[in-house]
Amino acid sequence: GEKKTYTKEFEYEVGRRSVTVAAEAMNVFYIGVDNPISVSAAGVSSNQLQVSGSGSGITLKPNGSGKYIVNVTSAGVAKITVTGGGLTPTTFDFRVKRIPDPQARLSNSAGGAIGSGEMKAQGGVGAFLDNFDFDAKCEVVGFVLSYQAKRQDLVEVNNPGARFNDSARRLLEQARPGDAYYFDNVKAKCPGDQNSRLINSMVFKIR
Repeated sequence: GEKKTYTKEFEYEVGRRSVTVAAEAMNVFYIGVDNPISVSAAGVSSNQLQVSGSGSGITLKPNGSGKYIVNVTSAGVAKITVTGGGLTPTTFDFRVKRIPDPQARLSNSAGGAIGSGEMKAQGGVGAFLDNFDFDAKCEVVGFVLSYQAKRQDLVEVNNPGARFNDSARRLLEQARPGDAYYFDNVKAKCPGDQNSRLINSMVFKIR
């Protein structure tokens, strides 16, 4: 997506100087990914600036002139403080959030009508981060698959992991027009997650 830059200005004894800390996400750091920032101050060379962080388990790694990679480990608020070059110390607050919930999908569909051949060809359930600009992959850690054949009782299997196990595969092999498949209790883990998170359920009807 487009990069937005946030600027915060402060007064300085001799006229005005501005310091900028630009994050690639809008004043947010995400847990479990590298968050790039760039730091600059008007009239001060970047090697004179000292940049430090506090809160939310923050660590900073230099990544070129005036650039840093920020990593955070817990939700809340992280602070970046810029000093040096005769500047009054300035602190910027960033909200720290976990990676947004991914969407469970079979290939590119999160539910609806599907052909029996296409259903049988599926390998498992994926967890997709849409419109998230960072390099992060979430994994499905398990789900419950229920199969409803026309005028039959619901059959349910527990499937650990993302790929279909033998029991789930047997249910998929029975796909006929009019049947329904329900994916519930879909759990995923994203980078930085201590525990798995519940994401969307899916319903597919065989056409």
